[in-house]
Amino acid sequence: MAATAIEPRQESAAAATGPVLEANNLRKSFGGIQAVDDVSFTLGQREILGMVGDNGAGKSTLIKIITGAYRKDSGEVSLDGEPVEIESTAHARSLGMETVYQSSGLVEVMDAPANLFLGREKLKEGWLGRYFGMIDKRFMREETSRLLQQLNITVRNLAAPVQTLSGGQQQSVAVGRAAYWKGRIIILDEPANNIGVDQQRAVLELVRQIRDEHGISFIMISHNMEHIFQVADRVIVMRNGRKVGDKPIGETTRNEVVGLITGALA
Repeated sequence: MAATAIEPRQESAAAATGPVLEANNLRKSFGGIQAVDDVSFTLGQREILGMVGDNGAGKSTLIKIITGAYRKDSGEVSLDGEPVEIESTAHARSLGMETVYQSSGLVEVMDAPANLFLGREKLKEGWLGRYFGMIDKRFMREETSRLLQQLNITVRNLAAPVQTLSGGQQQSVAVGRAAYWKGRIIILDEPANNIGVDQQRAVLELVRQIRDEHGISFIMISHNMEHIFQVADRVIVMRNGRKVGDKPIGETTRNEVVGLITGALA
């Protein structure tokens, strides 16, 4: 069960000297279509890595390989320098990889505490929990309140269904949930899509805050170039299943990244 709220991550000596995630020569095909073709990249400690490319470029397939939704045809994935075979999305979560999709993944008719602990509900101590499976709703409510306060997320009524929250608040709750459950790597799939400009800014600021205060690494898939240049430390570009660019944000431009996406700079 989770610890109280979220705490700064304690990095091992091995983790501090190398990337938290390495993908080497990954390949995945569907029939005659090579969806991911010999892709390698790294994700550093406390890094926000942007991932861009047109629809069908291979971004989603690559992420699904890393998070266990797809089995790779070949290649290797390593965490802290140790090769791992990620067998399922549940296995990926157990290894500290959490994914937040643009739909937030929240159950809209449930409140924030129920969503925070969804599938990982806290049972009461003693025989009430052990034999009758009674849920400790007070603990879940208090933990949710502490988490939201810690991350400067305002939710006036914790008992209200999350469908009453704004899109930005829902996405913030989803990102906070990933951090609460000790996600060492959080993968964001279009995290600021279909929400207002002010809400987009709040979600991106939350990503920076969690990275800075809790040492979590992020992979952020986005079609919004401004978002990538606002928060990412580095950007990789996918086209036709291959990685065609890998640039520190400070050493590239929007025009260059667009040229790599379209093939104009191939």
